[in-house]
Amino acid sequence: MNSMKSLWEFIKKWKYRYEVTMPLYAMTPMEQLILNSLFFIGVVFLAIALYKYAPVQIQLLAERAYYYYTGVDSSASLDHDKASSIQAGGLSTGTGYI
Repeated sequence: MNSMKSLWEFIKKWKYRYEVTMPLYAMTPMEQLILNSLFFIGVVFLAIALYKYAPVQIQLLAERAYYYYTGVDSSASLDHDKASSIQAGGLSTGTGYI
């Protein structure tokens, strides 16, 4: 229960900081609604971008760190496997290409 109370106090403190820092007290209710909506949309877009692109960037950084640490390019082995499978299998028919 204490953690919920401290979380609630933390949220109230940040809400207070937001209201004091932004000039919300000098705006009409409609202007406050517009500003808060734009802020909320921006936060949502940021969260979506982090959800979609952060895993890709983390994987890319991990591959680069692995290369810098070992000197072996992990993507080169994947390309070699793809090339050998294409050479071994040849072109298949019915791929849908005209």
